[in-house]
Amino acid sequence: MTISEKIYHYLRINDLQVKDLAEKLDINRVTLSAMLNGRNRFSQDFFEALNENCPEIDLNALVNKNVDVDFLNEEGPKNPDSERIKELEKSLKEIKKY
Repeated sequence: MTISEKIYHYLRINDLQVKDLAEKLDINRVTLSAMLNGRNRFSQDFFEALNENCPEIDLNALVNKNVDVDFLNEEGPKNPDSERIKELEKSLKEIKKY
């Protein structure tokens, strides 16, 4: 998964929109959208804000191309459905192996 795909996944499991994350990170929504859609590169400021405001995201796993959805730290997302989503994703990984 790409960084953008992982961020969109994070937004989906936490029931957030791009504007919500932009507000949380204190960055412009248009700038964040441009980064997520590949028009702009992710900046150091973005990663610093993400590290400070979203401690549940493991930045090393986020930027690692070989990591799919296991980029969240142990605290995990705040959404109560997130554990079920994680279980389903692990099951899908197992199915893909076969």
